[in-house]
Amino acid sequence: MTRGRAGFAAALLGSALLAGCASLPTRTDLLAGPAPHEAMRDEEGVVDGRARFREIFCGVLRAQSADTMPSPDCAEWLWRLDGETPAAPRPLPPADLRPQVYLVTGAFSDCLGDEAKPFHGAVPALEASGYRIATIVVSGRSGSAHNAGQIAERLASAPPEEEGPVVLIGYSKGATDILEFLVRYPDLAARVDSVVSIAGAIGGSPLADEVDAFYDLLLSRIPEADCPPGDGGVVDSLRVETRRDWLAQHALPGTIRYFSIAAFTTRPRVAAALVPTWEQLLRHDRYNDGQLLARDALIPGSTLLAYLDADHWAATLDVESAHHRLAARQDPVPFPRAALLEAVLLQVAEERSAGHTG
Repeated sequence: MTRGRAGFAAALLGSALLAGCASLPTRTDLLAGPAPHEAMRDEEGVVDGRARFREIFCGVLRAQSADTMPSPDCAEWLWRLDGETPAAPRPLPPADLRPQVYLVTGAFSDCLGDEAKPFHGAVPALEASGYRIATIVVSGRSGSAHNAGQIAERLASAPPEEEGPVVLIGYSKGATDILEFLVRYPDLAARVDSVVSIAGAIGGSPLADEVDAFYDLLLSRIPEADCPPGDGGVVDSLRVETRRDWLAQHALPGTIRYFSIAAFTTRPRVAAALVPTWEQLLRHDRYNDGQLLARDALIPGSTLLAYLDADHWAATLDVESAHHRLAARQDPVPFPRAALLEAVLLQVAEERSAGHTG
């Protein structure tokens, strides 16, 4: 066994020992409880946009899978929890190709190759349809203040073909890096029309507090990974107290539209490498994706689009294509990431067209 593989195995074992024996939730258990956002205080609350997003996502999935027999059931991928009021049927909104879309990577993103880029496999088809999409690979082992500077540099040096209104889509820690950017660089943030958090570490993660060294080791010792050290602030910036203090002390720009997507799932859809941390988080809340609690993935005041039936990786990353053992799941059917990204862009376009500001 190579040193990298030995380190990864040790991290996985350490996390497993910390996880202990937690009761594993079933689908029935998860469907029976209140939606995670219902535990938020009024001043932190979200606007419930799940019903309309479900309609858009299902329509996109049907269109993308027109030649698939049998046609996929979109109910397999979005949780329908109490409080989601059915939407009146409407057609899919038209695509808006004017904005420049930037996908911002998450923690330890530069430890891997292209599979660490959010929606990497889904982007080419959307670009062929006229969307302008670029990926900002931020430092995977640095804190949010450092990475906010990288986002600012990217927007400040954008070529002419990337001019126009900006949509920022942040995955995992990339979402907190985006929020930090908005506050630290208001002149550049003035270009931003919308921000979307997908499994974003908005409220931090208990793992950063409890697992600490194991958390760092687990994600930085992935076999054959090459992880630049950065400023070393990644774990500290993901601590729950750090993130909640930051949110309490900083007001987000009110001219930007904010959207949130969280994830949680059951054991069959948890990647092998995420099982220990998923079980660790069950001590806090059964609504977790193996890295974050669902309630901590929501931007205060944002529009809640969906709760995905997926683990933290499956929501945006095609880890299974390159790291079969790490991403092995009892349920091997991949999450329809291409449909998710297109549905997000259509939802954002519809909100922009309607002139909504919140």
